[in-house]
Amino acid sequence: MPVSTETTTHAHSAPTATATLKLRAEEAFPELSTKGYTVVPGVIGREKAQRYVDEMYKWLESFGKGFKGDDRSTWHISNVPTFDKGGLYHRYAVAHEQFAWDIRTEPGVVDAFAKIWGTEELIVSYDSVNISLPYGAELPAAAGKPWPHCDQSPTRRFKHCVQGIVNLYPNGPKDGGLMVLEGSTALFEEYFRTHEHLMPAEGWSTADWWMHEDAHLEWFYERGCTWKKVEAGPGDLILWDSRTVHYGDAAHGTEPRVATYVCYKPIKDISPQKLKEKQECFANSWGTTHDPLGKNVCNPALMLEFRITSARHKGWKVEEGERTEPRQPPVLSHRAKQLAGLVPY
Repeated sequence: MPVSTETTTHAHSAPTATATLKLRAEEAFPELSTKGYTVVPGVIGREKAQRYVDEMYKWLESFGKGFKGDDRSTWHISNVPTFDKGGLYHRYAVAHEQFAWDIRTEPGVVDAFAKIWGTEELIVSYDSVNISLPYGAELPAAAGKPWPHCDQSPTRRFKHCVQGIVNLYPNGPKDGGLMVLEGSTALFEEYFRTHEHLMPAEGWSTADWWMHEDAHLEWFYERGCTWKKVEAGPGDLILWDSRTVHYGDAAHGTEPRVATYVCYKPIKDISPQKLKEKQECFANSWGTTHDPLGKNVCNPALMLEFRITSARHKGWKVEEGERTEPRQPPVLSHRAKQLAGLVPY
């Protein structure tokens, strides 16, 4: 089956009162409403979190570029595969490495999203990982520059998605990680309503992404919004509303940032066509962006595409001998296969 990667654009039309997706986030995690983000402590034990860190370092070592997880003298950009920003890895089929699937099926992680949605019958994204090492002056200035954005289309101005980061290593103020613009979540609808002049001629894109230019952020600052570095311990789960303006910061101190991205939604809301495409992504070891669904259940006229993160679909320059499959095919439990959309509930 051919997989479409085209982006459809539409002008905004206000959702009905039923377009809340019936999220129960406020009941389970009140700070998602008051702050736009929250930290759920200890969804994975500290020892297991460290084992995942070790596995991710072994993954870096497997490229044979000279990186050694237990030897910081080897922590150089020249010794690791190509990454984005401070240490964001989309490529090399990392979304389907065994450690990535094991983290996605951690009971504490899944349970948090089951509480948000009021169901355990979920489908998960095939998302990326982050290994931001303290490269210091080696890191290009552009890679360490803030890139404030929100992961929700201007066509959906209601609560639509809650995203997650499984933090695996102590994450302090200078260790890289999630930066959020506190107060921006509640202003999402107003911002796009009062900034129609920013809408392209063809209408707002339905792609769940909007990059904020520095000049446009002044509007939020004037309304009291301030930047907050979200700190977390090993095994903590960071959750945030996709309307929140945020970015992933590079590691500026002496310690690394090691984390994976996770997002779950009710599997009942995925269309049969998109479920087949999701299964094709798994078969080809392709990653996907955060939203695991392929349609807008509140407004079916706005058909969405979860974007595929692979060199073939993103137009990346393919490196010689670039890995397009995981080191070993992942072994999935029955529960993992359900979350992957491979077998029914």
